[in-house]
Amino acid sequence: MAAAPPVRIRARGHPLVGATHHKSLEITADSDLTARGSCIVGVGAHWDAGQLRSLSGRIGVTLVSGGHRFCFECTVSPTFLGGSSLVFRRGADLAERTFAFDATASAADVDRALVEDLRAPGAELLVTLQPVQGRPAGPGALYVVGLPVGNDGDLSPRARRVLEQVDVVLAEDTRKYRSLARGAGIAIKDLRSHHVGNESRGAAQAVELLAAGTRVAVVTDAGTPVVSDPGFALVRAAREAGIPVRPVPGPSAPIVALSACGIPADRFTFAGFLPRKAAARRAALAELGSNPGAIVVFEAPHRLAECLEDVAAVLPGRDLCVARELTKIHEEIVGTRTERAAEVVAGSPPRGEYTLVIGPAPAIQQQLSGPAADLVCRMVRNLPAVPTRVLADAVAQAAPMSRRDAYRLVLSLRRRNEDQGGGT
Repeated sequence: MAAAPPVRIRARGHPLVGATHHKSLEITADSDLTARGSCIVGVGAHWDAGQLRSLSGRIGVTLVSGGHRFCFECTVSPTFLGGSSLVFRRGADLAERTFAFDATASAADVDRALVEDLRAPGAELLVTLQPVQGRPAGPGALYVVGLPVGNDGDLSPRARRVLEQVDVVLAEDTRKYRSLARGAGIAIKDLRSHHVGNESRGAAQAVELLAAGTRVAVVTDAGTPVVSDPGFALVRAAREAGIPVRPVPGPSAPIVALSACGIPADRFTFAGFLPRKAAARRAALAELGSNPGAIVVFEAPHRLAECLEDVAAVLPGRDLCVARELTKIHEEIVGTRTERAAEVVAGSPPRGEYTLVIGPAPAIQQQLSGPAADLVCRMVRNLPAVPTRVLADAVAQAAPMSRRDAYRLVLSLRRRNEDQGGGT
């Protein structure tokens, strides 16, 4: 790739230019200073944002005012996307707040004669930024951008700014992204498809772009990439290639559902989509049920009824929240119990995208796990006429617990069963 041409910036001096900061140097677009600027050497600066983003890797910086000149080198930050100030730091990069880092000079190093020129009335400053000859271009940066899960009004200001400033956007569905971008007033530059079908090949191509200095954002149809969506292969490949990966947080359906379902969320397991076949789905639910905390899964509408039947059979006696079309106009969040899950879909065919939140097992049930827990729940539910002490003896033999603990467990389950009208 050919080296970028020099970028020239014009600014003004100011009587309050201090230039005493030992860690950074700054040129600002602000037209005035109200206090002595220890790191600022120029105000009222004008630059072309596109030209600045064309720079990468090691560059030389030349400051000229009056008859004096000062030069230093620095490395352009791959995460710089624009702003009202250009900050050059001696130290490490500060993500999205630094134009360049690893500078060989700070404001305190600038020639004092040049600083005096900048303090004079009407002083002008010319700044020239030019790639260092013989030094390779630096890498770009990959932005993992979270988009709204349904309501476009949830697009964050930072996500909007990143999408406006990056060079390339990789979208799971370019048509959906175009619709979002048009509604948000985001200009569409270089938009490319990046979905499950082309993810491996697309990741390799994207890393080539990133290595050449391109700033890339990856988005999915809704929510955050990688989380049950494309993006993992790209993020992993970028990190392995030493390319900065920056998260731009946004809504995520599991968190949105947990926030509104009324089920304890201090611990939870997110499992994405459950297996399609019933046997595998039940096995997965049984394994998930042995974990402490809530369980969050996605399900497609055409498999929802079967999935809820399996939830009722494998994880009885738990709270359940079925959330549909989260943050959209037809949003619906229904709370029930797992044994009554079938009632959620009774009378109307499921439509839209579903997120299920399954509550943790009651504290006393957590003494048991896996098949033993399932056996006890079934015994209590299906044998109401059997005396509690007899059931407790059977539980004590089936599970590693004392007869006293088994009796308390059976008694507690039966009382809750009576309170709930028959379900356990």
